[in-house]
Amino acid sequence: MKKLVLLLISVFVFISCGKELETVTVKSDTSELLNAPADSVYTGIDPTQDDFVQIRFGEIATVESLDPLFATSNSEWRVLNLIYEGLTSLNSSGNPAPALAKRWEVNSDSTQFTFHLRTDVYFHDSPAFENGSGRRFVASDVRYAFQRMADITVPDFTANYFEDIRGFTAYHSEQTLVKNSEKRAFSTIEGLKVRNDSTVVFFLEKPSSDFLERLAHPMASIYAKESVPSNGPIQTAAGTGRFAFIKKEGNAHLLTQNKAYRGFTPKINRLDIVSSSEEKDLYQELARNNLDALIEVGSSTLMSVTDSTGTLLDSFTNTFQLNQSGTYSDYSFYYNRNSGQSSSLNELITNTDLETLLPLSALGSINAKQVGGDTAQPDSSRRLVITQTVHPFEVFLLDKLATKAAGMDFSFSMNASFALYDDIALTTRPYPETQPFLSWKSPVYILSSTDISGIDITHEPWNLSLISVKKAGGSE
Repeated sequence: MKKLVLLLISVFVFISCGKELETVTVKSDTSELLNAPADSVYTGIDPTQDDFVQIRFGEIATVESLDPLFATSNSEWRVLNLIYEGLTSLNSSGNPAPALAKRWEVNSDSTQFTFHLRTDVYFHDSPAFENGSGRRFVASDVRYAFQRMADITVPDFTANYFEDIRGFTAYHSEQTLVKNSEKRAFSTIEGLKVRNDSTVVFFLEKPSSDFLERLAHPMASIYAKESVPSNGPIQTAAGTGRFAFIKKEGNAHLLTQNKAYRGFTPKINRLDIVSSSEEKDLYQELARNNLDALIEVGSSTLMSVTDSTGTLLDSFTNTFQLNQSGTYSDYSFYYNRNSGQSSSLNELITNTDLETLLPLSALGSINAKQVGGDTAQPDSSRRLVITQTVHPFEVFLLDKLATKAAGMDFSFSMNASFALYDDIALTTRPYPETQPFLSWKSPVYILSSTDISGIDITHEPWNLSLISVKKAGGSE
């Protein structure tokens, strides 16, 4: 039995490491910045100018798309938050502040929110538009974004975030269950009213004290409907934020400063965001000066460059600087009640010292809950399966759990699919039939070269601020 368990653990670790990815090298030759045709909407960018500034970041999780409704990681949300805006944003104190909405009124019991929208905001110039020029943002764009949250073609997670909008659940359920559009009774969300091009009203089922904060999350970003493809997530973004999407080059998303932005924009002409599920590749690129910073340093990298308290080792102080942002990422695992595995999971956690799962105190803390409420017959197979995940933080913790499980004669393996089947005990996504099981609250660290400063993440792990960024030397 022991040999079988160890074999399964070996398979799990092999799978979790994933396929070897090609190391990404970001081009540093500014003459090759865009390689765009003469009529490109980006020809106003001159990489040969004396004060040209190019910044290159590495993101721990792969940026699969530029679609707010498909994003599942803080890495993706940070990129989205640079490109798009919501009705609200977070100010320096972490409170809701005007964004696409210039002001709003809330009724006495916080069930009606009336937003007055800016009339001077345009979507970025983008190939998503027929003539390449961005059009003006209007209230119907808000309605489109929220109705798309309930569409059958997108994941349910964002819809669950806003299910307290009146009629949202009914609209979402019908979109999901009634395949023939001609037989649907609801053509819109009851609690979302567009009064004119600059006014939109939300009616909620019950009072909400955090609705304005939720609207600031990148999941509630507003984008041009022209950028949404007939199938799949958005890849060519058209937003209204401080940075505009240029193109994707390998594993890098290339952005440029939105010079038409109404507020302050950092003096960054080109921003390259390189993402990879291979943490070691990102670290190598930083060490080779092909990246300026790693946003949200991975566990393995942190263990390599710091001591047990999370302090940068002396051997790296002349090369790197490490800053803890003050924000935390929450990596959660959920139990599938349809699996009948509650007894096995409860036994595993009861006999595991959670503190030993994290080698450094700087990696944060783990909490676990007893699970129950099974809807299936108890499963005594001692075989624990989790849905597919490639996120480095989740894989790191699963490897630790797998080792603990092996010592208790459990097998622990990863399914090839992200879908939640009845024989799968755990998932990293909050499906309706799941309940919280294990949560890792991990501090967000930024590892950067010594010639860049001012990178900050404030209040939320997705709220990347580049307002004060400075880079020694100026131009590339």
